[in-house]
Amino acid sequence: MERIVVAVDDEHLDVLPEVVELMRGAGMVVDQVAEVVGTVTGAIEPSAVATLQALPGVAGVDRQRGFHLPPPDSPIQ
Repeated sequence: MERIVVAVDDEHLDVLPEVVELMRGAGMVVDQVAEVVGTVTGAIEPSAVATLQALPGVAGVDRQRGFHLPPPDSPIQ
Protein backbone atom coordinates (compact mmCIF):
# COMPACT_ATOMS: atom_id res chain seq x y z
CA MET A 1 0.00 0.00 0.00
CA GLU A 2 1.14 3.52 -0.59
CA ARG A 3 0.59 6.54 1.63
CA ILE A 4 -1.66 9.25 0.19
CA VAL A 5 -3.32 12.58 0.98
CA VAL A 6 -6.72 13.23 -0.59
CA ALA A 7 -8.09 16.75 -1.04
CA VAL A 8 -11.88 17.08 -0.92
CA ASP A 9 -13.44 19.79 -3.08
CA ASP A 10 -15.22 22.72 -1.44
CA GLU A 11 -18.66 21.66 -2.67
CA HIS A 12 -18.45 18.40 -0.71
CA LEU A 13 -17.04 19.64 2.60
CA ASP A 14 -20.52 19.67 4.14
CA VAL A 15 -20.87 15.94 3.38
CA LEU A 16 -17.28 14.99 4.22
CA PRO A 17 -18.23 11.90 6.30
CA GLU A 18 -20.09 10.47 3.30
CA VAL A 19 -17.13 11.17 1.00
CA VAL A 20 -14.82 9.43 3.49
CA GLU A 21 -17.08 6.36 3.43
CA LEU A 22 -16.86 6.33 -0.38
CA MET A 23 -13.07 6.42 -0.05
CA ARG A 24 -13.16 3.45 2.31
CA GLY A 25 -15.41 1.63 -0.16
CA ALA A 26 -12.81 2.25 -2.87
CA GLY A 27 -10.19 0.50 -0.72
CA MET A 28 -8.60 3.38 1.17
CA VAL A 29 -7.48 2.75 4.74
CA VAL A 30 -8.24 6.11 6.37
CA ASP A 31 -5.86 7.30 9.08
CA GLN A 32 -6.93 10.89 9.66
CA VAL A 33 -9.64 13.29 8.50
CA ALA A 34 -8.87 17.02 8.72
CA GLU A 35 -12.34 18.49 8.45
CA VAL A 36 -11.25 22.13 8.65
CA VAL A 37 -8.98 21.92 5.61
CA GLY A 38 -10.79 19.11 3.79
CA THR A 39 -8.01 16.55 3.58
CA VAL A 40 -7.94 12.84 4.32
CA THR A 41 -4.73 10.87 4.87
CA GLY A 42 -4.31 7.14 4.64
CA ALA A 43 -3.10 4.33 2.41
CA ILE A 44 -4.36 2.54 -0.68
CA GLU A 45 -3.18 -0.06 -3.16
CA PRO A 46 -1.63 1.65 -6.20
CA SER A 47 -4.07 -0.13 -8.50
CA ALA A 48 -7.03 1.57 -6.74
CA VAL A 49 -5.80 5.18 -7.02
CA ALA A 50 -7.68 5.83 -10.29
CA THR A 51 -10.93 4.62 -8.70
CA LEU A 52 -10.35 6.92 -5.74
CA GLN A 53 -9.65 9.90 -8.02
CA ALA A 54 -12.95 9.35 -9.83
CA LEU A 55 -15.09 9.55 -6.68
CA PRO A 56 -17.46 12.49 -6.29
CA GLY A 57 -15.94 15.07 -3.98
CA VAL A 58 -12.31 14.10 -4.59
CA ALA A 59 -10.37 17.11 -5.86
CA GLY A 60 -6.99 15.39 -5.94
CA VAL A 61 -4.85 12.53 -4.68
CA ASP A 62 -1.20 13.09 -3.78
CA ARG A 63 1.23 10.32 -3.02
CA GLN A 64 3.31 10.93 0.09
CA ARG A 65 7.01 10.57 -0.37
CA GLY A 66 9.14 9.23 2.42
CA PHE A 67 12.70 10.09 3.23
CA HIS A 68 15.37 8.86 5.60
CA LEU A 69 17.95 10.97 7.36
CA PRO A 70 21.43 9.61 7.86
CA PRO A 71 22.34 8.60 11.41
CA PRO A 72 23.93 11.34 13.55
CA ASP A 73 27.35 9.69 13.37
CA SER A 74 27.25 9.47 9.56
CA PRO A 75 30.10 11.25 7.71
CA ILE A 76 27.55 13.04 5.49
CA GLN A 77 25.28 15.50 7.31
